[in-house]
Amino acid sequence: MNFKSTLSILAVAISLQANAQSWVADSVEMGANYKDDIFYDLSNGNDYSATADNWDIAFQMTVFGDPMFNATVRANHIKRDVQVYSLHKQASTSFGTLTASDTVVTQSNQLVNIDTSWGTGAFTNNRGSNPFDYGWGAYNSTTHFLDGDSLYLVKANGVFYQLWLKQYVSFGSPGSVGYKFRVALWDGTGDRSDSVMRVSPYDDRLFAYYDLATGTIIDREPARKNWHLLFKQYQKNGQPGGQNPNKLQAYTGVLVNDHVKVAKITGVSPNNINSGNYTSSLSALSVETNTIGDDWKTFNGGTFMYELDTNTSFIIAPDTAGGKQTYYHLRFTRFDGGFAPNTGKVIFETRVLGMISVGVNDVTGVSKAQYSIYPNPSATEVNIVVDAKEAVANTMMVVTDITGKVMQQSRVNITKGLNAYKLDVAAYPAGTYIVTVANSNWSVSDKVSVQH
Repeated sequence: MNFKSTLSILAVAISLQANAQSWVADSVEMGANYKDDIFYDLSNGNDYSATADNWDIAFQMTVFGDPMFNATVRANHIKRDVQVYSLHKQASTSFGTLTASDTVVTQSNQLVNIDTSWGTGAFTNNRGSNPFDYGWGAYNSTTHFLDGDSLYLVKANGVFYQLWLKQYVSFGSPGSVGYKFRVALWDGTGDRSDSVMRVSPYDDRLFAYYDLATGTIIDREPARKNWHLLFKQYQKNGQPGGQNPNKLQAYTGVLVNDHVKVAKITGVSPNNINSGNYTSSLSALSVETNTIGDDWKTFNGGTFMYELDTNTSFIIAPDTAGGKQTYYHLRFTRFDGGFAPNTGKVIFETRVLGMISVGVNDVTGVSKAQYSIYPNPSATEVNIVVDAKEAVANTMMVVTDITGKVMQQSRVNITKGLNAYKLDVAAYPAGTYIVTVANSNWSVSDKVSVQH
């Protein structure tokens, strides 16, 4: 017998749900004038509606080490017409001394959110080339906090505020991690110091939201693990335009959660993407928040209706959960728009292209098992012998064809030493198949040819 060693299992995976499921239709409604943001969970179709116009600025709640974390603060440009301007003044000496002349600002100079990443909000968008510059503040190498001394003018709902983001406390006792800031009206009245800390439930949110007028902290997101897509209006290029030239252009589309990757597939009918060929598109997976975005639709000025690109679809890979990586497929089938009598309804279809079980890796490269498959080729039956270095319960044995279709699967208990199994392949069509034996510690697999 020809034994083969599994010397490294750094990215072992087997497809336990290889066939693409049927399309499942669903819809969300953002309401008239797109009044709501809709958070959507691909795994179960649950959606969560949040009023879009009840906050002015949002504080990032993820932590240092997260790829998109910049201790950023975002502005609600679209639904509250929040405008952010750096006054290029030291807040420690100038806060509370602004005059009416300081409110004379040029709209083209405003700082805006970037839609490609949750980590680049308006207040982070003026950072310099210094990696320790976070726009509103700088890294303090002694305390390891971020200290800010920039004075901002913030216009929200037509009201001018002065804002000083004083500090981000990056570590400490429970309840001490978060942002400290000072806010007042432009004439100095209503001066107050406040904070937004990374405490429950905000430690499980992307952002904590804040109303400048009332000083209210608002929890308006579901838990991070409970949503993948966000249907909303947002700003994406920082330029005035649209129906009101004095405001930023609003775009209606879909953003994705942190740790969700998306591949945009264009020029191909979604029905031609399946479990056997979708992996060829995975190299296009992007971490950019706006990969789905808004351009899957166009407005027809003649019919006053939206037209959809039927040859555009999206492969979506959320962060792994429960040891599994699921690849979802999304296509849009209708968009109604949000102006009367329409209610911001989006109709779409989703399906699962594949679910991959990711094994625990043998990072040392030490052989965990040896195996043999014989006879190969075979006409009726195949013998599998596994020589395991240790006992492992709940091992999965899976046979798939070359398209990923599962021919059979079963659970076996691996004992230390030799383990022998017999597979009946007499009813299989002639062709090549993949036999995989995998558990949380190791995986072995090989091709077997069935010839009749």
